[in-house]
Amino acid sequence: MKQQRHLFPISFMARLLHVSVSRFYDWLKRGMNKRLVQRNQQTILVKIAHEETKQSYGYIRLTKHLQAQGIKISTYAVRQIKKLNQLYCKRHKRFKRTTKSDHNRAIYANLLG
Repeated sequence: MKQQRHLFPISFMARLLHVSVSRFYDWLKRGMNKRLVQRNQQTILVKIAHEETKQSYGYIRLTKHLQAQGIKISTYAVRQIKKLNQLYCKRHKRFKRTTKSDHNRAIYANLLG
């Protein structure tokens, strides 16, 4: 609404978004919430750390990684941020045996070693 108020009337946008006009102006006066600003900064830090660690750290290990850098963040916050932003760890593929050992053919001696 704030960005579009020069194009459309505030009352029209408020009705469209089911918000009262007075609530919009109250929000403009208050500004940004400190907790919201802090959560946005933490989200950016978690995303950067997630990429730095090649998307392989879970929330506990990622919390320890961030705290080692001097960032104050809780395990709960990291878990919530990863969940909300769908930051999942890459899973390594399981070992799959490709040699077929159960056959009836002759087994030859190892000439190389």
